[in-house]
Amino acid sequence: MKDETYSKLTLEELKAKEKTCKISFYITLILQMLLAVLTIYLAIVKKQFASIAISLGVLPSLIFMYQNLKKVQEELNKRI
Repeated sequence: MKDETYSKLTLEELKAKEKTCKISFYITLILQMLLAVLTIYLAIVKKQFASIAISLGVLPSLIFMYQNLKKVQEELNKRI
């Protein structure tokens, strides 16, 4: 969503959007950490370094999710 659409949402919709963004961000963060641990294991024990690219490839999605969460929180703070 773009910033303009956040201003059109009601306060209840913004709170629901914030909750959804938080949940998806934290789930993705936990999965990213598990993927990092698995990558380190495979790199050390099995000498398979191909999964490092997958681990690093997921990182930008986590960054965008965090930015989206901050935008929703900023809109909530403007209204409160």
